[in-house]
Amino acid sequence: MADAIKKIDRAALKSMAKGKLKGNWGWAVSLTLVSAVILGIFDIFPAFFTVSEDNSVNIATMGSGTFGAILSGLITAGIAYTYLSFADQGEKGNIFSGIFAGFTHGRFIPTLLNTFLTAFFTSLWTLLLIIPGIIKSYSYAMAPYIMKDLLDAGKEPEPTEAITKSRELMNGHKWELFVFDLSFMGWNLLACLTLDIGFLWVLPYYNAAHAGFYRALAGERFKS
Repeated sequence: MADAIKKIDRAALKSMAKGKLKGNWGWAVSLTLVSAVILGIFDIFPAFFTVSEDNSVNIATMGSGTFGAILSGLITAGIAYTYLSFADQGEKGNIFSGIFAGFTHGRFIPTLLNTFLTAFFTSLWTLLLIIPGIIKSYSYAMAPYIMKDLLDAGKEPEPTEAITKSRELMNGHKWELFVFDLSFMGWNLLACLTLDIGFLWVLPYYNAAHAGFYRALAGERFKS
């Protein structure tokens, strides 16, 4: 019951994120830039395959597209893991270790299943209507962080465990996270005016604050 009425201080979280990033912007910007380049490569990778004469997408194109989507999901999860460690202990580490954090230390299979099932369930809800899909995306938003905490605690999570716990954790807090996201709208617009270059700074700011949102909400419950 206490979690349902707990309020998140957005201003404090954003101030904390800026404080954490002070003196660490070089690392954070490099992490964002390198991950964007890697994700961009796999986004355009299917274009190198040809389309068959009857204009149907061939198997190679579909396979490469699926592989790229899975890899992108794993990298995105790894970045979430990295920013949670950064928000908790100020740990930075090697940029590539951060980007591929979802591939190492026995995290690959749990991260893969969690990433795939989160996308799958969100897509199913989106097929019903756009709004339910958006609501569910906020319900599942904490799943990567929960997965990291469970793994760090030495547990072997069930495939849907982090998703279920995220849904429970976000009960009564989805609107708060939505408003939290909206509070970055001005920064996002400014970044767009710089031909997206500004996102090299906006995304680290958002990621650090988002990880802080999770920790403020969940505390240490999934680590014990």
